[in-house]
Amino acid sequence: MNSAPTHSGGSYLKWHFLGGADTVTGSRHLLEYNGTRILFDCGLFQGRRKESAEFNQTLCFDPGQVEAMVLSHAHIDHCGNIPTLVKAGYRRDIHATSATADLLPIMLRDSAHIQEADAAYLNQKTNRRGLPPIVPLYTMEDAEAALKLIRPHEYDDHLRLPGDIVVTHVDAGHILGAALTLIQIPYNGGDFLRIALAFDLGRRNLPLLNDPVQLRDIDILICESTYGDRLHDNALNAHEALRESIVRALARGGKVLIPTFALGRSQEIIYHLIQLRERGLIPEVPVYVDSPMAHAISGVFEKHVAYLDNESQALRNHLGSIVSPPWLTFTQSVDESKAITSSAQPAIVLAASGMCEHGRILHHLKHGIENERNLILLVGYQALNTLGRRIQNGEKRVRVFGDEFDVKAEVQTLNAFSAHADRLELLRYIRGAKPKHVFLVHGEPSQRAALAERVGRLPHTTVELPANGDVVDLSSYLRPTA
Repeated sequence: MNSAPTHSGGSYLKWHFLGGADTVTGSRHLLEYNGTRILFDCGLFQGRRKESAEFNQTLCFDPGQVEAMVLSHAHIDHCGNIPTLVKAGYRRDIHATSATADLLPIMLRDSAHIQEADAAYLNQKTNRRGLPPIVPLYTMEDAEAALKLIRPHEYDDHLRLPGDIVVTHVDAGHILGAALTLIQIPYNGGDFLRIALAFDLGRRNLPLLNDPVQLRDIDILICESTYGDRLHDNALNAHEALRESIVRALARGGKVLIPTFALGRSQEIIYHLIQLRERGLIPEVPVYVDSPMAHAISGVFEKHVAYLDNESQALRNHLGSIVSPPWLTFTQSVDESKAITSSAQPAIVLAASGMCEHGRILHHLKHGIENERNLILLVGYQALNTLGRRIQNGEKRVRVFGDEFDVKAEVQTLNAFSAHADRLELLRYIRGAKPKHVFLVHGEPSQRAALAERVGRLPHTTVELPANGDVVDLSSYLRPTA
């Protein structure tokens, strides 16, 4: 799959797997059809510093030759490298759902701030050593230039792109505004090749969100495999599991520290806390969301109520808010955050980042990880080589801000909160799509391989596991069938 033949005549179609193929980060895909190039996602690769910097700086294509970009959703591993794309010369439209379009200013400005701050911090060391200065991957100016290119659409809108390619977004059930993408490519004088993209597929019965929309009669499905060999706890049981964990930790006078992604998981946990508090099922201790970005994102949720499920809309009608109850405190300043860490009072604290790699959760871990009364509650995916994964794996001593700490706090993982489909949910979706061919992406090697083995058993379906950098020739699908 590492090369594609050159076509001297007739229709040709190539798919470039440029990121997020054999990993769970850095989603980036390029469609090439008869000279037309369309980019799908441009995510930030997150991992070891040197590896990440190299990947994120190397686009592997000429941005000036790309005629359109289509974005699945606002998670940073899918959108976070768009400013680099624009910095390198991309000037065309970026198509996304309206909710995603409203989330992107928050996500990209925050990412730009992190890029600039990280470079400034590292340059303090390089300056002392007489080394050349480190340039941030992109700046706030690059992020602002990218935001000017965003074009919002609604689910089920049919976007006619260059090459007469028609793209339609449907609800992925993953986070607010997340989309599964149907690509229809014309050929043979009236036929359409149907390619479906399920880069991040959500689950049924998640709070706030609608269930994923089932796409059917698909020729080629490019599908995630994050949990290709795992089964989640029932999403309907997450409520009780969260209650039990909170009650246990607060009863011994501890804090509940919940690393959360500012987008999606924070709002989901808040939703559950509202339900528990309203019913008197957890103690009325202070509840903090120590993340200015989560606060801003919660405002987008309130704006896009129509994107949410019927239960969430009913809750808003009852309480006047979906994710901002009066007893919850959104902290803004650093001083407010410090006050939480210095207090010995039992509390529930939500803070980014969800994998404990940066953000205010690190301060809470620094001050709370050695307190055996505390509970570190992991409610999201922990990628390889992250602090969250090391804590999850039971390491007894971890490094936070360059200092080592003994992990004395209780550590618990609640898998029921995952926003990614598990093995059975993935297989159910693939069966419903009835694809002729499946490419599995967005998964660690063991998870992809396990899911591929099961997909390979489906009738009339073939499956492949592309690697980052692979180019696949799909031109045979454009030939008339007998």
